[in-house]
Amino acid sequence: MDIQVIITILIGYAFGCIQSAYLISRFIGKMDIREHGSGNAGASNITTIMGLKYGVIVGLVDVLKGMFAVLVVKWIYPNSPDLAYLSGMMAVIGHIFPFYMKFKGGKGVAALVGMMFGVNWKLGVLFALLVIIPALITDYIVSGSFTTFIGLPILTVLSGRPVSFVILSVCLTALCFYLHRGNIKRIINKEELKISAVIKYKKT
Repeated sequence: MDIQVIITILIGYAFGCIQSAYLISRFIGKMDIREHGSGNAGASNITTIMGLKYGVIVGLVDVLKGMFAVLVVKWIYPNSPDLAYLSGMMAVIGHIFPFYMKFKGGKGVAALVGMMFGVNWKLGVLFALLVIIPALITDYIVSGSFTTFIGLPILTVLSGRPVSFVILSVCLTALCFYLHRGNIKRIINKEELKISAVIKYKKT
């Protein structure tokens, strides 16, 4: 494997391993967020358990780490946009499988949005809307997760990335659906917590 690819993979994965939901729950909440709520180490679960303020912080950090994973590799290898794209996908993987959390992290949605901001700010806005609009329409944040990850392989193909990138993006999308299998089951059973319910609860 090319040394530049190895360096890119390590940079992207290292950024992804900055698990803000876990760190905030440990040092501020004095708990492991994975043992509460949905069990997910991400912004939506932190919002449910610790409040909107911490949810916003976690979401922002997760977006920024995906963005900086791309920007740092862009700076190191300015003539290799594919490497920057790979770094972003590795940040998503690092978020989902952080080594110091026994590879049990979050679901990678915010990191993916951040990756797109790093690639191109217009793509970042598009992918942010892919999260927000479906979530608001359905009242389930998980809907935005699905549409965002479905957009990843589509963009990867349309932007002419290598076949290996397309395969990796498809695998990440499949992984997204697998990680959200519990959410899907709860939606079918009408047990999934709605966005409006969380907001209403936190206001009371």
